[in-house]
Amino acid sequence: MALAEMQKARVVLHKSVADEVLLKIQRLGCCEFVDQEKSAADETSSAVLCSRLRHIEDLLGETRYVIRFLEPYDSSPKKGLFAAPEGVDLSVLAQRADENEFMSFLSKVHDVDRRISDARAACSKARGFIAQLENFRGVPYPLELFTQGTGLVAGVLGTIAEARIAEMQKTVAETLEGMSELYVAPPKPGDNSGTRLVGFVYRRVDEPKVATILESFAFSRTEVAKEFSASVEEEMARYQSELDTQLRVEAEALAQAETLASEGLAKVRLSSDYWNIQRVQLEAAITGQQTEQIALLDFWFPRECLESIRGVFAEYGDYSELFLIEPDEGELPPSLLENAVWSQPVEPLTAMYGTPTYGGVDPTPLIAPFFFLFFGMCFGDAGYGLLISALLSFLIVRHRLSGTVRKFFLALVAGNLVAVVWGAITGSWFGDSLDAFSFLHFLQPLKQVQILDPMNDPMTLLVISLAIGFVQILFGLSVGMRQSWKAGDKMGALADKGGWMVLLIGLVLTGLASGFPEGVRPLCYGVAILGALILVATQGREKKSFFGKLFSGVMSLYNITGYLGDVLSYSRLLALGLGSAAVGMVVNLLANLVSGTPYVGVPLAVLIFVFGHLFSVAVNMLGAFIHSLRLQYVEFFSKFYEANGSDFTPLRMETHYVRVTDS
Repeated sequence: MALAEMQKARVVLHKSVADEVLLKIQRLGCCEFVDQEKSAADETSSAVLCSRLRHIEDLLGETRYVIRFLEPYDSSPKKGLFAAPEGVDLSVLAQRADENEFMSFLSKVHDVDRRISDARAACSKARGFIAQLENFRGVPYPLELFTQGTGLVAGVLGTIAEARIAEMQKTVAETLEGMSELYVAPPKPGDNSGTRLVGFVYRRVDEPKVATILESFAFSRTEVAKEFSASVEEEMARYQSELDTQLRVEAEALAQAETLASEGLAKVRLSSDYWNIQRVQLEAAITGQQTEQIALLDFWFPRECLESIRGVFAEYGDYSELFLIEPDEGELPPSLLENAVWSQPVEPLTAMYGTPTYGGVDPTPLIAPFFFLFFGMCFGDAGYGLLISALLSFLIVRHRLSGTVRKFFLALVAGNLVAVVWGAITGSWFGDSLDAFSFLHFLQPLKQVQILDPMNDPMTLLVISLAIGFVQILFGLSVGMRQSWKAGDKMGALADKGGWMVLLIGLVLTGLASGFPEGVRPLCYGVAILGALILVATQGREKKSFFGKLFSGVMSLYNITGYLGDVLSYSRLLALGLGSAAVGMVVNLLANLVSGTPYVGVPLAVLIFVFGHLFSVAVNMLGAFIHSLRLQYVEFFSKFYEANGSDFTPLRMETHYVRVTDS
């Protein structure tokens, strides 16, 4: 079993040393604290801790706001994507996390943020008004006439069809007897709307007549902002001046934001990490039962860490006491993957599917060799494998990657190394580059390693792919049979798993029987018949009647189609391997075709070769990863794996920007 053996413990702490002890446990990073049922008295005693936690969470919320606001203005050198975090001592973090200083800095950030927001809002408003005024250029009246008018005169702006302007002018002159003015704006360049802007100024006593005229000519009113009162030119000048002023205000505020980022962003990040360490520590403390003087905490830990944990509590012998306890009824320990070095890189792939149930099987070491092999067969090119494995190895060493990213990259390195071996066996080095380009003929000895030729003999590779798939499916059934046997379900182990293994092996032997001596053939048929009889006799055992048992047993044989589909699914190993080789060959063919073109042939051929193979690497590596993983998740895991566990999440130093080091 590749899951760490877990132990539950209970500790009684005097509150005078609780924070100090929890900090040391946090440094160990191997204890997951468990929520306990609390009485009303416990809730009251925990009120102080809850208040501290809320305060820390408020501080963290403010640090996230500051970091999110200032990061775009940070001009300090950016670390690479894979750069290792800087190591900082916890005492340094504590010194830098000055709450009063942070609150003062936060006030400055809020002020700058407000000024930038206000300036941008004012700029947006000014630009909107200027854009509206552009439409009114040439209107000879004060815009106040169109917003509120005067005691005797009112006005309206709008558009009408250009073809009806002359008719409207005539109607206005006849109806209002010259006691109005009608302004028609000249056509705008490029305006094909067929309408014209019209400004209509009239006496208020004529409003009923004006309304009738406007309606009869389908006059479409244009709203004029109530802020406008002077002429168009004056308003344009006023809002352009306002825009210039607000742009200066924004520039000054942005400069101050850059200053704040250079002076305080690094310190805010350190404060954020320190307060985050305090947050997870308080969350652990709140899980337990509390009195005014005592804290009682339960936690899980790997058994191998027992001596380290005892060492921490031994320092506080008069103020703490540790007990090893049994889990509550029905309580399952958290699951912690614990694998050999060679299979650890595959742990992130197991976690992507789900956490193993404690006491069950950790499939990590079981899928590792299959995943590496399948990835290599799908990627299938020795040149690609060498290139990618070298690049990933450089990133791992150069940036000192750790954790999940390191494991994931190591898994890809292993898969690419298998691709080197498989590519050499199938004769694929950047497609058929060794044959396609004469200047690479000195590498022809590499072709002597070739054993298979998938392009000319794909059936052999198909048989190999299906055979590997059949072996993995039998292996999955055997793991499932072992699990059922250990769980006490011996009938399920022998009938449900063992029966299918016998039948599948028998069917394969039956298919190969023609190549065996005649005396062996009946044995092949007998194995298949035995498997079928086991399934017919046992798969309906839950039914009550004899005919129900018989019918269910016979119908269970239909599931052979599912196993057939599972085995055929492994044909993707052939398809993806051929696809990788074919794309490489096409790229080489195109490069050769253009290489003879005068002057530009060679540079163009180099571009096609480089970018074509980079495209092939990206596409085929993605396909190799996805399909290799799919074979594990769908065809293999379905035979035995239960992912119903919970992740082991110990109290640890959780930071985002730095790495906490020991004093």
